[in-house]
This record gives sequence, C-alpha cells and structure tokens, in this order.
Amino acid sequence: MTQAASPASLKVIQVCSVAPLQEPTLSNLVPTSLPLTFFDLLWLRFPPVQRLFFYHFPHPTSSFLHSLLPSLKHSLSLTLQHFLPFSGTLTWPSHSPKPIINYLPGDTVSFIVAQSDQNFDHLCSHLCEASQRHHLAPHLANSHDKASLLAVQVTLFPNAGFCIGVTTHHAAFDGKSSSMFIKAWAYICSNLIQKLKQYGNSKVKVAVHLSTFSVTCAYVLACWVKANQVKEEHVLYIFAVDCRRRLDPPIPATYFGNCVKGQYVVPLTKELAGKDGFICALEKIVEALNRVKEEEVLNGAEKWVSLMHEPGEARITSTAGSPLFEVYSIDFGWGRPKKVDMVSADKTRAFSISESRDINGGIEIGLMLSKSEMEDFTTLFLQGLDSL
Repeated sequence: MTQAASPASLKVIQVCSVAPLQEPTLSNLVPTSLPLTFFDLLWLRFPPVQRLFFYHFPHPTSSFLHSLLPSLKHSLSLTLQHFLPFSGTLTWPSHSPKPIINYLPGDTVSFIVAQSDQNFDHLCSHLCEASQRHHLAPHLANSHDKASLLAVQVTLFPNAGFCIGVTTHHAAFDGKSSSMFIKAWAYICSNLIQKLKQYGNSKVKVAVHLSTFSVTCAYVLACWVKANQVKEEHVLYIFAVDCRRRLDPPIPATYFGNCVKGQYVVPLTKELAGKDGFICALEKIVEALNRVKEEEVLNGAEKWVSLMHEPGEARITSTAGSPLFEVYSIDFGWGRPKKVDMVSADKTRAFSISESRDINGGIEIGLMLSKSEMEDFTTLFLQGLDSL
C-alpha cells in the first residue's frame, strides 16, 4: 500500500447492532466476564486490528441486501453465542485489580452497511493507496469507562463485489483468536447459504531448516531498511510467537484470547543495508527462532512491554499475521476472498504476512510506504530476486 489523498465518498446505508442468539440453557453455561491475562495486558494499549476481506459479487444492490446480507447478520448472531463475552466491552471495575472483558444482557456488536463507488478491482490490487482502504474498516466505540471489542462493516460495490471489514481490540483477540472467530462465522454462514441453495433460491457459487516464514521476513526486512533509508544505528524487528503449546502445561490450540509474545532481533542497520543484508537478517531471525525452542517461554517477560513501547535509539518494525491463519480459506458461501488486507498494520509500523491466494505455498506481504519508498522497495525487491 502507498500513501495518498482521501478516498471517494462512502454512503452509509444502515447502522445497526447484532446481538448473540442465546438459548435459555446456553446463557447459564457461557462465562459472561473474563479477566485479562498477562498476555492480554501486553496488548492493552495497542491500536485495534483491522482486517478487510474482499469478495466478488457482480450483482445489483437489491440482490445483496435481500439475499447475502441477512445471512451475514444471522450467522454473526449465531457465532456470537459461542463467543459471548466478546459482544461485551473492556472495562476496569473499581473492585477489580485489572481490566476485564464483561458481557451484560443487551450488549451487541456494531454492524454498519455502506456503499461505495470506488473501483473495486483497484482496491483488490496489490498496489493500492492506504487511505483508499482505511474507511472500509469500522471504528471501535469507546468512552471513559469502557471500550467495545468487536465491530463489523460491510461495504458494497454495486455490480462488482463487497468488503467485510472486521475491527478487533487487541486486548481481547490475538491473530489466531480473531482468525478462529472469523472462520467460525464463515463456516456458519456458508452452511446457511448451502441450505438456501438446496431450496434453489441462490445461484451464488460459491541442517538449519530455513522456513518460508524466516526467508520471507528476512528478505522483506532487508529491502525495507534500504527503501526507508533508516538512519538509526539498530533496527528492532519483532515477530509474534504463539505460546499456546509452549506453556507448561500447554493450553488448548482453541484457547481464545491473547497468547503470543514478541520475539525480537536487533541487527545493525548498516549490516541490513549492506550487500549481504538478506543473509544478516536471515541469520538473526533463525537465531531468534532457535531461542524460542531453547528458552523458557516467559524468559525476559518483565521487559516485554518496555521493549515494545520504548525501543530506544532503534528503528522498530514487526510482522503482523501468519500464513498459518489461512485467511484466504475464509468462505462465507460465495467463494474465497479476492483480497485480504490488514489496514491497521501501518499504524504499528508492521508489515503483514499471509498465505498467497493463488500460489500454493506462496506468501503474500502487505506494507505501507510513501510512493517514492514503495518504488524503491519494489526495485530492490525485484533486483534482489534477479541476482539470486
């Protein structure tokens, strides 16, 4: 993504709320409040995470409003009953030693329906101005005493497609948790769509092991440092490590909430900007991955917050997302997304990473730079590949 002027106008069609569909017996079984854990508190003050899912839908507005939109809302309601606290808010009661996620009867999730006259194919392209996408993700409501955890915005591009924007509070969701939630929503929605199809009412078709992750991140990091012409002596690069199975005892893979830590490397800028910058970055990342295997998972935990918020004289960047989240598998019943983007990544100076939509085993990278920096990055990226 590149920086640019404000996008075309957005027409809000509907502002509503979606409540969990609760069964009488279920409400007594699901906890209505959750205290934040140590891992949650690490991300308490981070910006919300905003993810966009673009889908082809070459049909009139009326078809969308009367067929797909009701299914999206109803399936979201069904999904929320399994994630009841996340319809609630983040608050800090006077009697509690730390913030909690609290659900009260009547709590809902904001759901906005909008329409845009922007070029859908341009928004789905790999080179799109960041400002052209930001308005497709909703904001989280907040006040002096509470903040919402989840918001949804569906934007229709008539006769072209639509975008589902999901914004989550990082204190409640890490990347794996938000992906699990969206996949659950998509699964329920696709089943509803299948039932509609059965009635004939819808025609929508639906040595050292060098990992792909380490090689990709190292190469992008080296190109990023050169394109940004980083002046700081060091670069602080952080990537997330899922701690679920690394805790003792391990917690279930389906644990919902935050359970990641930031693993970091601090290479010299001049080494990354040099001829062997890619190799330097790769060695540092491999060393950091080896430390993950060798060290206790909570080793150095007392410094995690200060490291992320006070990098000192180092230029900080990080990786958001993971190919393991399989975001392009999220099918609500009308096929895979045409494009998935994490528009919030530029606020945290991160580059996003996911699996490729069309290339088996491939990786898709998203980053936000100025136009000139993006041109330099592209040149460096392609020239580096040509020289291999």
